[in-house]
Amino acid sequence: MTTWRNPYMTRNPLDANTNDAERATNFGERPTDNVEKLKDRLEDVASKAKDKAEQWTESATETADRQRENVSSGLERAASTLHEKATNIPGGPRAVSAAHRFADGMETTASYLREHDFADMRDDLISVCKRHPVQALVAAVAFGFLLGRSVRR
Repeated sequence: MTTWRNPYMTRNPLDANTNDAERATNFGERPTDNVEKLKDRLEDVASKAKDKAEQWTESATETADRQRENVSSGLERAASTLHEKATNIPGGPRAVSAAHRFADGMETTASYLREHDFADMRDDLISVCKRHPVQALVAAVAFGFLLGRSVRR
């Protein structure tokens, strides 16, 4: 008696002597070959994703640095204008002195922004928060309150 056999079946599924690792899968490959291909593909995708994330990070850093420079320049121009116009401020010598102090503070802020990147600013902020935790908490609450009010409107 001849048994009919499916030409696409590579082994008899009821035959206990045939091991799954020994049987052929797609295109005659072993299952471990497919796993290796999958691993290689996943590594390739992960590498591409990492490269893209690095490009985005670099682009964001460049944009932030340009904005930091723009803010610094704007503060310096405003401080210069305030120094020039301070003598015309009504209110007497105390108002003029306050305007000059305010302009000096703007110049100091502008130079700080120009000389420090965001990592330095973050480190400085952490340092200040550790030295003055109560004031930092009050400032954070006030900032959050003001931000919430501005978003709500």
